[in-house]
Amino acid sequence: MTPTDPPKTKISGALGAMHLPAEYGEQDQPQPPVRLEASGDSRSVGLVDIDLRKPSITRETATKSRRPNWIALIRAHAAELPGENHIRPANGS
Repeated sequence: MTPTDPPKTKISGALGAMHLPAEYGEQDQPQPPVRLEASGDSRSVGLVDIDLRKPSITRETATKSRRPNWIALIRAHAAELPGENHIRPANGS
């Protein structure tokens, strides 16, 4: 590595949080907010539900799972986007 090369960093694990858009249930009642959040040790991702049933009380419920479980869940329930072909030809073009 030369002094002009930027240092190489490797990030392994989960990092950050993502708030999922609000959904509406029966009778157009908004469902509680939900977010995905990395654990402090970055080894798992949690689904955090926020309970807003009482106006002055906010209660969070977290469900944590590891990477292979999230991948399996997404693959089992997700639909491939039309026109998306992620397989590259053998010649690399």
